[in-house]
Formats: sequence, C-alpha cells, structure tokens
Amino acid sequence: TNDYGNPYYYKRNGTDDLAGTYVEVDLTKQHLWYYKDGSLLLESDLVSGDLSKNQGTMTGIFPVAYKESPSTLVGANYSTKVQYWMPFYEGEGLHDAWWRTAFGGEIYKTNGSNGCLNLPSNVAQSIYENIDAGVPIVIYYEPGTEPADSTYASDSTTMADNAAAAG
Repeated sequence: TNDYGNPYYYKRNGTDDLAGTYVEVDLTKQHLWYYKDGSLLLESDLVSGDLSKNQGTMTGIFPVAYKESPSTLVGANYSTKVQYWMPFYEGEGLHDAWWRTAFGGEIYKTNGSNGCLNLPSNVAQSIYENIDAGVPIVIYYEPGTEPADSTYASDSTTMADNAAAAG
C-alpha cells in the first residue's frame, strides 16, 4: 500500500483516483451507488452489518476480491446460499439477500447482517453482471454519524482526509 493505506493498483485518469468505476456505500443512508465508466449504472437501498451485535460493516476502500455464483456463505453459526457473491474485506461482501423483504432505513441497527452488504436480488444480479475483480468499494459513514465503537473504521483517517491526501 502507499503512504495513505491505499493499494497501489488504483488507476489515475486525471479526473479521479477510481477511474470512474466504483461502488459507493453510505452506511448512514444505507444506500449504494454503482458508477461504471463515470456514469451512474444503478443505486439501491441496502442492509449493512448489525450494530446491536457489534457486527458493523468495515469502512474504508476495498477492491472486489472475486465474484462467485452461486455461493454458500459460512460463518460460526450460519450457512446461507446466495446467488451473487462479491467479497471485498475479510468475509464481508456484496450479495443478494433473498430472505429480506425490506432494505434501507434503520434495519441495520437491530436486524442487520453479519457485516456484509445485503442487497435486493435484482440489484445484486445487476452489479454482479457489470463488475470485475479489483473494482473499488468505497464504504463510509457520514461525518458525525459513525458508531461510537471505533472498530467500525479501518483506520483513524476520514474519507475527507484520504481524498485530500490523494489530491
């Protein structure tokens, strides 16, 4: 990684560090936007990690490691089949959550995931069909809305600090 903790492989195109293709996740709004080649491809509500169980989704910038369809997600107390799996950080990833009937709002505070970003099936499918390994996932809380437990932040810098440093 470079001095700012970011992987060296991020491309520069003179306009932004993400070369116009990335997934932006606002954990405060429980919403994501997927930009491909500089254009908004889709946006959707989501459900992130359950704060009441200390399983909040990690913040930071992470590349999609790979994608797999179908996949079985296995944890200490669960085994769940999903159709679209796109991991980005130590077992956390984007995937369809076919068992959920609602997304967004404050669901994540008491009935969230184990850290993954749960998506409606059609949204997960569209992202899966249009994303490649290495595409950055930018995950953040809006300033002043971060959980009190600092373990939800991947480091002590803020997204604004990272953006300013990348300059």
